[in-house]
Amino acid sequence: MNAKLSARRHYLDLLVRFALGLVFAFWAGACLKSGIVGLQEIDSSNLQPRQISQILSVFTIGFYMLVIACLYVLRLRPVSKFMGVTPCATAILGGFLLSALLLLHQREDLPLWAPLFSDLLVVVGNGFAIIALLQLGRSFSILPEGRRMVTHGLYAVVRHPLYLAEAVATLGVAINFFSSWALILVAMQLALQIGRIHYEEKVLKEYFPEYEDYARKTWRLIPGVY
Repeated sequence: MNAKLSARRHYLDLLVRFALGLVFAFWAGACLKSGIVGLQEIDSSNLQPRQISQILSVFTIGFYMLVIACLYVLRLRPVSKFMGVTPCATAILGGFLLSALLLLHQREDLPLWAPLFSDLLVVVGNGFAIIALLQLGRSFSILPEGRRMVTHGLYAVVRHPLYLAEAVATLGVAINFFSSWALILVAMQLALQIGRIHYEEKVLKEYFPEYEDYARKTWRLIPGVY
């Protein structure tokens, strides 16, 4: 009976991994296709900074989604999990709540520097997110789960560099939708990410005894601040 249950869980894990991997791959393909179309539409005799920055931001989003798609398929099976509806909901909403910005109207009356600064934050944020993902490797997870400890690279400085990078990119996207509702969504998403960090660290502390020592030597999210 235990063998059958284990086999079912194994196949369910494979199904979830490949299904979500396909979702992120589709999203990545859409972004990369948009970036390629943008490159083809560039007029080399009349280069516009905004056009270039938009294409760069779209490409970084596409590559970010592509890395996630690959890691979802290749990631290790978890050795520990934080069970319950609240931790799972916090992680999912923390990761995807900002998609609700697409329901708002994009601002067309912003000064020139605002969209350029927005694209810069998106490029920098997603660029660092890609580095963090590659260093996290097969330990990547959206839900609060433990696979193995990663303490090198960016993770030697802060315990959650991926969330910091995502926050930078999130602020960049939000600038284009600047409004009271956009600010509320950003605040809610950041609060959810803090909760997500809490659940994730609890899982890691329970399974990896050395995590306590690692936590004492590193900052949680922002070097020198938090």
